[in-house]
Amino acid sequence: MQFQSTAIATATATLKELFTEAEKLVEEVGQYEQDWAHWSATSEDHAIPPDWLIEKGEEVRPPFQYVLESLYLCTVYMLDASGLHEYLRQFYTRFGRTFNAQKAASSFDIEPFFEFTPHNKFLQDLRQFLTPLNIFQDSSRYLRLSGVIYLENVLRNTATIVQKSGRTPQSEPEVYKAVRSVLEAIFPSARSPKSNFLKSAQEYKPDVLIPELFAAIEYKFADTEQKLKTTIGQIADDVKGYTGDLDYHLFYAVFYTKKDFWGPAKFDLAWKEKDFPSNWRAFYIVGT
Repeated sequence: MQFQSTAIATATATLKELFTEAEKLVEEVGQYEQDWAHWSATSEDHAIPPDWLIEKGEEVRPPFQYVLESLYLCTVYMLDASGLHEYLRQFYTRFGRTFNAQKAASSFDIEPFFEFTPHNKFLQDLRQFLTPLNIFQDSSRYLRLSGVIYLENVLRNTATIVQKSGRTPQSEPEVYKAVRSVLEAIFPSARSPKSNFLKSAQEYKPDVLIPELFAAIEYKFADTEQKLKTTIGQIADDVKGYTGDLDYHLFYAVFYTKKDFWGPAKFDLAWKEKDFPSNWRAFYIVGT
């Protein structure tokens, strides 16, 4: 009996960890699936996919498939160890007795909350299936991760938000003010936050702060390729200033451009060349 209780507790904890790991990967994989779908829809028949797209798939798909298969196996083990045999049969009916990790990893939909935001159908369905078991009821880490996902959804959809605001931005404030109004509706703590990024020569003030997610966001505006290069350098300098405030340890740089000067692949390379810390993440947004 003791062994069974320990097995159930271990399986439950593992499920939480696997979901956390899956949610870390799902955004990048979803973006890849969108890029692939866009290329397929706009390329000629029998066209060869670009190298960067092939390499991206080889990079992001395998680890995501592995985590999803682990989630499937761990769920089966947990239900069996718990004696929930009828619920296990329901699980097999919904997800199958043989799990196709490749199909599950590539099955994405568009989330209704924001346009063009991909979410993985297997993760969504599995989370719904496990809801009656209260797997995530006490997981504050999972709730924070969900918040980060929504935050990144908003940042990724900056161009859509700005367009729907009816503005044609000509400066950074015009961009981040439109987005900040959306973030304030989702995260109440973003309405009047404070920070202490104080240095001897100046005070650093991020454009948007989300205290409940420990997140700070900096927007940069570029209407020329040279300005884009310059703004990346500015963020690299700002990294040194965004230290000393223990309330914030997750940082985002959102680059809003008037034209697609580089494309995602070249931008990612330029970002990596600056060797930013692992707690900094960039978004390359092409607007109007």
